[in-house]
Amino acid sequence: MVPFNSAVPIASLRKITRTLHDSISRVATGLKVMGGNDAASQSLANTLNARAESFQAVESNTGSGIALLQLAESALLELNNLAARLKEIGVADTLTTNTTADTAALNSEAVYVSDTIDSIVSSLTFNGINILGTSSKTFAIGINDAGNTQTIQSTTGIGATNITDATNANTTMDTTIGEITQSLGALSGSLTSLNAYQNVATTTKAHLIQAASNLQDTDFAEETAKITKQSLIRNYALAMVATANSEELEKLKLLA
Repeated sequence: MVPFNSAVPIASLRKITRTLHDSISRVATGLKVMGGNDAASQSLANTLNARAESFQAVESNTGSGIALLQLAESALLELNNLAARLKEIGVADTLTTNTTADTAALNSEAVYVSDTIDSIVSSLTFNGINILGTSSKTFAIGINDAGNTQTIQSTTGIGATNITDATNANTTMDTTIGEITQSLGALSGSLTSLNAYQNVATTTKAHLIQAASNLQDTDFAEETAKITKQSLIRNYALAMVATANSEELEKLKLLA
């Protein structure tokens, strides 16, 4: 049987020890919900963290879309340079002072440049998927945690040049340059759109993580102060129990 004089200090000691252990658990885990503290906040924090992870995926999705568009943009700019050169070749071919050798050289270069344009248009890939072509190329990119998507366009379509010599290459390239310019316009709009969605996803993710942190993270200053306080009180309680026990022993000695 616990002596009456020490029963109260012991009960207080047990309560203080439990409180101290709860505070230590919160400091050790970084979660203020430990010890049954504010489970509702933890539940909401879990929801917010899940949404933040969804926006992390959105950030990754839009990043892939942006990389695809940047690759297509670089290719289109190079195609424009090739088309401009082919137009130049076509103009040079109209000179009546060209020799047979000059014409042969112009024809040869025209064919090579034309084949290069057609090859880039038909073979450029991103992760194994063709992103240019003779017809429009569109892709759906996830833009929020609800699963909504935004359609982006890497090209409106660039027709095959099919040039066999320099004759009239300049007029043919007017059409090709127009198609490249239109494709760059569509691509620019898609790139602007995805950059905006990615910025929103990044900002939203950060705010959700912060909100969840405010709900679930331990207030280390507060819990440290509690640990210090409860440790002092625990030491006093232990001293009281020891004193009470000592008094009971002295009584027993007298009875003996």
